[in-house]
Amino acid sequence: MAKMRPGSPVQLGVAIFLGYFSIAVAFGVSGRELGFTLPALTAFSVFVFAGASQFLAVQLLAQGVGGVAVIVATLILNARHVVMSLAIRDRIEGDRVPKPVLAFGITDEVFASAATRVGPIRDIDLLTMEVLAYFGWVGGTIAGFVAGRFLPPAIEEAMGIALYAMFVSLIVPGIVRFWRYGIVVAAAGAVNFGMTSLGLSRGPALLVAIVLPAVVFALGPRWSEPT
Repeated sequence: MAKMRPGSPVQLGVAIFLGYFSIAVAFGVSGRELGFTLPALTAFSVFVFAGASQFLAVQLLAQGVGGVAVIVATLILNARHVVMSLAIRDRIEGDRVPKPVLAFGITDEVFASAATRVGPIRDIDLLTMEVLAYFGWVGGTIAGFVAGRFLPPAIEEAMGIALYAMFVSLIVPGIVRFWRYGIVVAAAGAVNFGMTSLGLSRGPALLVAIVLPAVVFALGPRWSEPT
């Protein structure tokens, strides 16, 4: 029997599959708890395939936030994937897989696995990791929804913390590297709290909280980042 090379696309893809499956189970359970149907949650994972923004979207929709605000918020959250795709675009070799297909499958973990490889990245290798990650996420969503039928209510409610865990995993590494990013995060929370306290609906308040601190930070004094 052929053995996988350490760090091979299949091995890396399986590792991502396992990680995504477990997180997607939490998404399926929490989505069911919020009142979404299995077809709706599955469609989220099939067509969106973006972990943190999916948690955010179902939470906002369940709270009655308008569709436009949800779409804008998820677009802003997923904008980093554009940068990731551009960062490895010139290293991809081969023409067997259309570039838009590869771009769709880029996630934080797939990008990290591909970007740290030495030399060119074969398109079929990148696709292998993406497909395994994709099925881990979609399969975990379905499994989570089904499992939610048999879980005690207390455990279902506890799954809601997965949203905050996802955001912590995205935010903390940046703050550790460049602590002033924490100012932006704190400002966003303060703006959102202030807007909702003044009676602004959650959708517009969320958009203001996302955009305003980021714009002020971008236009403010320049701080050099550590190398």
